[in-house]
Amino acid sequence: MKKLLYLLLAAVLVMGFTACGGSQSADSNEAADEDYMVIATLRINTEGMGTIAYALEGEKVVFDKDFPNQSTMVNLTEPGTYVIKAKPDDGWKFVKWTKDGEDFSEETDITVEVTEDVEYIAVFDAE
Repeated sequence: MKKLLYLLLAAVLVMGFTACGGSQSADSNEAADEDYMVIATLRINTEGMGTIAYALEGEKVVFDKDFPNQSTMVNLTEPGTYVIKAKPDDGWKFVKWTKDGEDFSEETDITVEVTEDVEYIAVFDAE
């Protein structure tokens, strides 16, 4: 009986602490969320066999040999210009980029300004 009483007392204390917001108030959580509001999402995918890499304009675009990307998603808190590159796997060739389902470019490297949600797909075809 004592054990049950101690468990109930512990549960009430934990619930009371949680209900009071613990060590952080709800207002401070809302303020922190406003500082990191996502305004746009950049999605980069592949169709076929190849890899993609990207970087903010002015930074070096690097293909990761250990963990090659076939898709990625970048949440932006402010507009940005990105350089996106596509590289076909052996036995495949790069065909084109599409933007939101429409043909966009036949160049392997593209520079795009992202101000709203957008998806680019690197299309590869077997040689």
